[in-house]
Amino acid sequence: MDILNNQFERENMSEKKSNKTQVLYLAIAGAGVIILVLLVLLLTGGLSNGNTGATTQETGTTAKPKASSSSSSSTKNYVEGKDYKVEYFSSNDISNEKLKNKLKQYGVFDYDILMDSKNKNNADFSPFEQIKVYYNKQLDWLIIDGSKRPKPGMEGGARMGTLSVRSLKDDKEIDGPGSINEDYKTNAKLVYNWRNVTR
Repeated sequence: MDILNNQFERENMSEKKSNKTQVLYLAIAGAGVIILVLLVLLLTGGLSNGNTGATTQETGTTAKPKASSSSSSSTKNYVEGKDYKVEYFSSNDISNEKLKNKLKQYGVFDYDILMDSKNKNNADFSPFEQIKVYYNKQLDWLIIDGSKRPKPGMEGGARMGTLSVRSLKDDKEIDGPGSINEDYKTNAKLVYNWRNVTR
């Protein structure tokens, strides 16, 4: 009986030790996860006050204005009439308020990108010359066209091309709108025009 009791006690003790070890490992793993999450938040700006972590990016000559959480810092750097000119074209199809909200949401008011302030002295980049926005009432789409200034030493003028097509009813970007049978620009009306007037 003593042998069985001793063996049972030994097995019981090893189980208790392994349970304590498992709890210790779980506590260490939990602390590690918390530290990792805090580091990620700190690095992405999630813990700093006033920083939304929003970013903008540009690629090549057909760069799209990306959505920006705020255009206030951008508009402070540039003066309407001196740096750029804006025209709104009245339309019964879309309200001015809705249009402005969508243009802000889609980053069209981010003049830091349009004026290409980050790459001012880099010959590989150039600012936008013009942004035109059309509204297609039938499809409830905004079509954002843009042209960039020619890079130094390149021949020819700025060429207008479609940067983005957005569906307002489901608030998403349309990929490959040209695959639609009808021409999506046929019924579209010009509602907004931005021009870079700096030289």
